[in-house]
Amino acid sequence: MVIDWDAKPSNTEATLDENGDVIEWTDENGIRYDAFGNAIPTKILCAIEQEEIKLQSEKRLRPIIEHLFNRKQVGFLYGESNTGKSFAALSLLNRVAQGRPWSGLRVAKECHAFYFDGETGVEVKDRNTAWSKKFNGGIKNERMHILSPQINLFDVGVQNIIISDINSITNNKGGIICFDTLSSFLAYYSEQCIDGKTILDMDNPDENDAIAMRKLVSILKRIAVETNSFVLMVHHGGKDAAKGMKGAITLKNDCDTVIKLAASDRQTGDNNIAFSVSLTVKKNRSAAKLPVMEFNLCLEDNGITQQELHEIDNELCDYPDESETGYEAKNSTKTLVFIDKPNKINNDEKTNKEGAFPGRKQAGDESLEAKPSQINKYAQAHTHHHPPMTQQ
Repeated sequence: MVIDWDAKPSNTEATLDENGDVIEWTDENGIRYDAFGNAIPTKILCAIEQEEIKLQSEKRLRPIIEHLFNRKQVGFLYGESNTGKSFAALSLLNRVAQGRPWSGLRVAKECHAFYFDGETGVEVKDRNTAWSKKFNGGIKNERMHILSPQINLFDVGVQNIIISDINSITNNKGGIICFDTLSSFLAYYSEQCIDGKTILDMDNPDENDAIAMRKLVSILKRIAVETNSFVLMVHHGGKDAAKGMKGAITLKNDCDTVIKLAASDRQTGDNNIAFSVSLTVKKNRSAAKLPVMEFNLCLEDNGITQQELHEIDNELCDYPDESETGYEAKNSTKTLVFIDKPNKINNDEKTNKEGAFPGRKQAGDESLEAKPSQINKYAQAHTHHHPPMTQQ
């Protein structure tokens, strides 16, 4: 056998010296060899190098609601009782599921919304029905999912089910996930996990426990990252309004977005408006801080039928005699709806009624004027009239 020492490897990438001789080459499988045909050991990257490469390959965060919520992030919506927190959350989620702008801010296309209700139970159905009647022609959004499970978020098995099911429903496209409220889901904590074997090694979590709340935010972060979604937790305000949310400061420090709702004492002069609230973006890690705006809540038919009212009436005793004193109350067939058409709150404490999204200042005093798009039907969603309560 004759060896041609001047032959060069074929179908490979070769490195030549100044004389044109092969000093190193790589075969079709990516394996490197020296001039004598000995395989050159591949450098094994250390953990830091691997993480650096991983970070460089990550795409920029994509918005679920532009300038407000990003995928793979966690936020809190908080306020005192009766400030419309749950109604605001339903508004945000429904607009994402609907694929229509929320308060002038565009939403991601073809996203699902998941509302985990821990407080109201069946009442959340009426609230969503009222929103649909007001803004979606009385039709429930197909991509809006409402449930009221009593789940332990600290259970890894529960987390896995949530992540797996959401990815299955969304086909890994993600969306927005809301848990309402923090205190409700803390109450569902159990040391016994759903697998029947694992026992959690922590006491009942308390919202004032910094370690437990840091753990909770990390759990929400995991759900957000692995579902490619934004996770919103509804929470209560603290006793001291100046300190913000109730509980440990780690809730605010470790999350990405914090939104505060507060009751407004201004009179609207509109009989169709139940009350107004101010919405303040207290923290927004990945976007410009939006201006404080005022939102209205109105009353809308909750979908209850005359037949249901008749059934409820039959389950109650007779009315008292006319001579007896007491409360005078009527059956309620309406519930609140959060209207996502805000008014800017000026420095003189007056509201700007002219536009849903006035201009704002950003970094470097760059002024941006948001103008309504001519190609969408945003205004029509707020002027659509719906028929009265269904008769049966």
